[in-house]
Amino acid sequence: MLTNTKIQRLKTPTKLERHADGDGLYLEVSKTGTKRWRYRFKNDAGSWTMKALGSYPHISLEHARELRDELSIVVQYQSVTFAQAASQWLDYKAYSSTKNKQLIQRRIDNYLLPNLGNMTVSHVKPRDILPILKKLEAKGHLELAKRVQNITSQIFKYSVQNLYCEANPAQPLQGCTKQPSVRHMPAIVEQSEFARLLATIDSASNLMPSVKLCLQLAPHVFLRSQSIRMAKPEHIDFDRKLWVIPKDKMGREHWIPLTEPVIEMLQTAIAQTNGEYLFNGIKPNSPLSENTLNHALRSLGVDKQTHVFHGFRSSFSTLAREHCRLPGDLIELQLGHIEGNQVKAAYDRSQRLEERRDYSVRDKSIYKDKEIAIFGGGDSALDWSVE
Repeated sequence: MLTNTKIQRLKTPTKLERHADGDGLYLEVSKTGTKRWRYRFKNDAGSWTMKALGSYPHISLEHARELRDELSIVVQYQSVTFAQAASQWLDYKAYSSTKNKQLIQRRIDNYLLPNLGNMTVSHVKPRDILPILKKLEAKGHLELAKRVQNITSQIFKYSVQNLYCEANPAQPLQGCTKQPSVRHMPAIVEQSEFARLLATIDSASNLMPSVKLCLQLAPHVFLRSQSIRMAKPEHIDFDRKLWVIPKDKMGREHWIPLTEPVIEMLQTAIAQTNGEYLFNGIKPNSPLSENTLNHALRSLGVDKQTHVFHGFRSSFSTLAREHCRLPGDLIELQLGHIEGNQVKAAYDRSQRLEERRDYSVRDKSIYKDKEIAIFGGGDSALDWSVE
């Protein structure tokens, strides 16, 4: 190990000499007397290499040791393979369900690991990822190609954040394959037909209580299927009359103001549930599946080409614009859509609860004396009428 005294006593050699300090740090002394620090390590290919750290005394012994320690961490991190990074990311990521995690794991195993698994993360380039996506595109799997690119990009984003690599090689490949056509969910958007659908649900006697209540609630809140099905009692704040949807992958909470009819239904759901979810499925502590809810609509005579459970959101969006003259930005806020203008989104982070409550009071129509709440406000709501 070197000391400042030893370094100062070193004589000018007749040929290049290296003096070890330990853990890969060396001081090189040339035949002209110039002293330079070097760090010796194994690169990703397994070969020994030297990295220059600067000259002495401009870089002191203490500073050189600090640089060595920092580089040793970087070298250790940048030897991480894609398979290791993917496994860590899978454990780090939050999932809506075990089934969702298993699906992502299968996509990594089937499409990414065969080509990228043994590569160190820092060595992967866009040219290594592109053939994987293009192969899926050639088979017509456009949606799958899009999702695999997204998974790959998330793994590399995690890797950058953990110093495994310096850049995300998957990010520039976003949109590199043909985009799948937008699939619109079947939905009833004619006012009287929608009212008849609600009446059919209300009068149904062949449904499980949790299924019927879930179908009755959907036209009041117009949440995404997953948000309703995965709802838990702790998400409901009865004191503030709010349904607080947990943070999504963008880090945002979504708030739904509640009317009295919705509060009554949620209280019923909490009283009925025998598991951790408001709407439990047949299996213990498992939520209702979307297939179960769509099957329930089929059992009521609603054709799958006419309306599906997710279609309640489209029904709301269309009917609220055409018949209720609600401001478009409030409709988008109720649906939980992200503001497209990033600058505007950065400055307008409020959920505008009072405006949403106010519109539920001012915009009403009659549906057999029953209130169908869209926004939460007082004792009134937005209803659909049967002509």
